[in-house]
Amino acid sequence: MTRVYVGYAEFGLENVDDEFIQFIFDVAVSLSKLDAEAEIGLVITDDEHMRKLNLQYRGKDSTTNVLSFGYLETSSEGFVAPGDEHYVGDIYISRPKVMEEAKEMGITERDRFLQLFVHAILHLAGMDHLTDLDAETMEALEDVIIAKVLE
Repeated sequence: MTRVYVGYAEFGLENVDDEFIQFIFDVAVSLSKLDAEAEIGLVITDDEHMRKLNLQYRGKDSTTNVLSFGYLETSSEGFVAPGDEHYVGDIYISRPKVMEEAKEMGITERDRFLQLFVHAILHLAGMDHLTDLDAETMEALEDVIIAKVLE
């Protein structure tokens, strides 16, 4: 059984709750190469926290909408703690960016969150968009997952 550990305290989004977050993850796992027992952490936070993470891990002194960190990327020498065998990684999403981008795109905050969360999950599943072909493949799977969540 999959599991999402959610942290959002004062940074929640309208119509985005633990049940919706878990449902998105379950759909993404079922349609990607992630383990059926995969676990992730999700933190919905502010722009300042995102800026600090972006600077620390990517060397960019600016905020961003979403960051994902694979478990093995952040553990020393591939060490996996007992009980973490299915832990894939952590996702950070900026609440202010979700709100701003949703408004700019003319969509709901819930839909923008869905897009960013699915994108980050697929990064944790090993997908990327460094080449045009990789981007097309990743975007196609994002579209399939989003459509499935929204049906």
